[in-house]
Amino acid sequence: MNEMARNFLETYAGGREVEGGWLFAKALQQAQLDYSEAGLNRLDQLLASIRERAKPTREALEQTPAGRNFCSLLAYHLIEVVRRLTCANLNWHDRASALRALPPGARLPDAPFARLVALFDDQGAAFMPLGWVEAQVLGDGRPVKAGDYVASLMEQLERDGPALWWTGMHALGQMASWQMMMAADGGAVLPMRLSSTAPTTWVSLMAGLPSEDIDEALKRGARSLDENPEGAVWQVLSYDGFADLQRGRFDAVMVMLQTYGKSPLYVKLAFPYRPAKAGQAFAILDPTLREANVENDKISMLGGAMQRGIQSIKWAFGTTWDQLRTT
Repeated sequence: MNEMARNFLETYAGGREVEGGWLFAKALQQAQLDYSEAGLNRLDQLLASIRERAKPTREALEQTPAGRNFCSLLAYHLIEVVRRLTCANLNWHDRASALRALPPGARLPDAPFARLVALFDDQGAAFMPLGWVEAQVLGDGRPVKAGDYVASLMEQLERDGPALWWTGMHALGQMASWQMMMAADGGAVLPMRLSSTAPTTWVSLMAGLPSEDIDEALKRGARSLDENPEGAVWQVLSYDGFADLQRGRFDAVMVMLQTYGKSPLYVKLAFPYRPAKAGQAFAILDPTLREANVENDKISMLGGAMQRGIQSIKWAFGTTWDQLRTT
């Protein structure tokens, strides 16, 4: 479903049509929807014109390929605006897959507008934007401006804090899992960076440096976090370190997260581990919080996003984080 959403948005942006076409194709292209505030205003004008002049039926929207494509495109567009403004992690589902992804007991309407569901897992939010689209096109109830609708979704996503915090903690979990996979396979945990500008590219900070010059690599990483030369909305830095626990000193994957903007978040976590030796298996111990610029209860609130980030990395040698986890 994510690929379908991407295909719809890219096809429209390229001035083309998906298979089955768009209903109101000419007016849709003239609206020049571009994720901006002005674009949302043009969307309002488009829908008002269609509502008042074309007077489409529900059947035309829900039971024809062009009508369904038209509504789907607008739904994808609106949620993409929300995603870009909040930097929240988004996954698209149909009704059946959404029910599988949602917590047990969750319910969704058995209605045509529930055929597209936008899940923001980190915030536990599920949106069905087709309901808004159809209501505006058909004139059901009081018109709600696109900007107001987007603002209402953002308010729900950020009721407990900036959605960017959850996205950053998800990336922190990914980095911790990737580096722990290296350690569990007997490899070195070298300084590495990940950022929103290339969220699937693991950047080695040792590139161009002698293998023993780890201090210089860490200085590079620290400068990147402080100066943010790429204008990222979040960055994660990781390196090999130590964690002093009650049972002694342990090797640890150290991970630092920095988000940017009006409410920046800084977190440093240690993920201790026990290397395999003397007949003992490799073991991952409890993470410990080393530094943060927010209260502990807020960090705890972000723990689910971190865990989802950890689980999102598929380990390469047939084991998992959970199998090696110990208390």
